[in-house]
Amino acid sequence: MIAWLFTLVYFASYVMRINFAVMLVKVCSDMALGKSDLAIVITALTVTYGIGQVISGFVGDKIKPQYMLTCGLALAIICNVAMFFCRDVNSMTAVWAINGLAHAMLWPPIVRLNSTYIPEDEYSYASVRVSWGSSIATILLYLGCPLLLSVMSWRAIILVCAGVGVVVMAVWLIASSKLLRDDMILVRPADKSHDGVKTSAYPAIPKFVILPIIFIVLGIVFQGMMRDGVTNWMPSFLLETFGLPEDSSILATVILAVFSIFSFWVFDLLYRKLIKNEVLCGGAIFGMALISAAALYIVNKFTSSVVASMLLMAVIVGCMHGVNLMLIAIVPKCFAKYGKVSTMSGLLNSCTYIGAAIATSGFAVLAEVSKGWTSTLFVWILICLVGTLVCVIAAPLWKRFKAR
Repeated sequence: MIAWLFTLVYFASYVMRINFAVMLVKVCSDMALGKSDLAIVITALTVTYGIGQVISGFVGDKIKPQYMLTCGLALAIICNVAMFFCRDVNSMTAVWAINGLAHAMLWPPIVRLNSTYIPEDEYSYASVRVSWGSSIATILLYLGCPLLLSVMSWRAIILVCAGVGVVVMAVWLIASSKLLRDDMILVRPADKSHDGVKTSAYPAIPKFVILPIIFIVLGIVFQGMMRDGVTNWMPSFLLETFGLPEDSSILATVILAVFSIFSFWVFDLLYRKLIKNEVLCGGAIFGMALISAAALYIVNKFTSSVVASMLLMAVIVGCMHGVNLMLIAIVPKCFAKYGKVSTMSGLLNSCTYIGAAIATSGFAVLAEVSKGWTSTLFVWILICLVGTLVCVIAAPLWKRFKAR
């Protein structure tokens, strides 16, 4: 029940975070602006969301996570309602930047609460359920928004999304008070007192873990590059390579979201049954993405199959969701003993958006300079290769840290 409660919260977060991006084309036509004019609105949210992850992660280990999660939901609802009244790009940018900070207040406390209340043998299972919330919200928005736009404005739809947030927040407030009581699996140790000076009862994080964390951070950056880079540019790739219409972007995005639900389940099973070192498991998943990226390069170099290309890209993105599950959802739990679950969760999750920012502009420039997607596809192979290597290198040190 706790896992499903967090799934609902994460679902509401995505509904109130990506709704504007889903309807961007309609917003452009309604306000008579170009995509580049409104891109700053989405960029503002991405930047504040990434920076906010680090801040929220640190604060989340200092205060009760339930408070932070409630504040994040409330602020996100306010921002979505405020967006209804915005009439110019500047005000929209400001509101959506605050919205990014609001959503940054949700993931770190979710991970911390999961690590507090969910037993070790069920933690990855619960993390999969929470991750489903984002996929379900993506599917719902991309299928539902085009239908709703035929009967209401995009502003009204954002107001509906705020209404979803209100309902979920009400469920959260009622359910959390009953489910999240003091009978925790991990209880915060009392501060020790020595010569009248209080010191934290949490042990210090061993210094040798810094090196594997650096490699994990690199792996997460590469994961962010591939996950968001492939997802964002898949419609353009299909349009320029195979001549598919822009409307196919909706179908392509839905396919990726559906596939991600399946991939979460598969990679959770791989982790629990076969490779129980999450960092090594992340490396193995990167390896699967590497094989898929190489196959995609060969298919587009020597043949012209849109179906094979779409399936291989779906596999790559699905693999990146698996890496995300291992390195961002499961790795932070190992810092519960040190009282740093929220801090590590926020820090690691922010690295995804560093990779996403690099890929969003970098892949486009590369495709334009090389006048085609062949070079970009080859770079995808290299990124997956390096991602595999950094995880494999970090795995032995991470195993030592977990044993300790």
